[in-house]
Amino acid sequence: MKRGKPMKRSPLKRSDSKLHSNKPLRKRSKKTEDKYVHRRQLVKSMLESNQECVACIIYTVHDRITYDFPVGNPTRLIRTNKTTDVHELVNRSQGGSILDTNNLLAVCRSCHSRITTEPKEAEMLGLHLESWCNTTESFIEAKRVRNEWQNGNPTKPNWL
Repeated sequence: MKRGKPMKRSPLKRSDSKLHSNKPLRKRSKKTEDKYVHRRQLVKSMLESNQECVACIIYTVHDRITYDFPVGNPTRLIRTNKTTDVHELVNRSQGGSILDTNNLLAVCRSCHSRITTEPKEAEMLGLHLESWCNTTESFIEAKRVRNEWQNGNPTKPNWL
């Protein structure tokens, strides 16, 4: 390899450089911003239409069975919180859609935190799905599992 004289490089002038622009960078692209406008409308309508947290009922039944509370009518004495969050069954980072209503579930803040911190338990209850479960059949199965738990008939999803 032939080596020659090093190239002469002149420093960039501040006025010519686009690196030192005073204009801030755009936080989101226009396409992504349009998606989030639609998302905000969807979240607002979901929270208005679903006033009670679905996960509160499921976790109450689960905790009664797990911790040997008196079994009877599983919906008796269940206090549900008001919905404040919209939870995605398949996370965005795992390829879940933020606009698909099958992927969204209106829950309260405490249940949303529990789903996030204990994903395996939530998966067993139909409140969370792994990335490979991002199919219509899996969403239907998760809904079936949630309905069974709400009715007091604990069942496992078919993928476990």
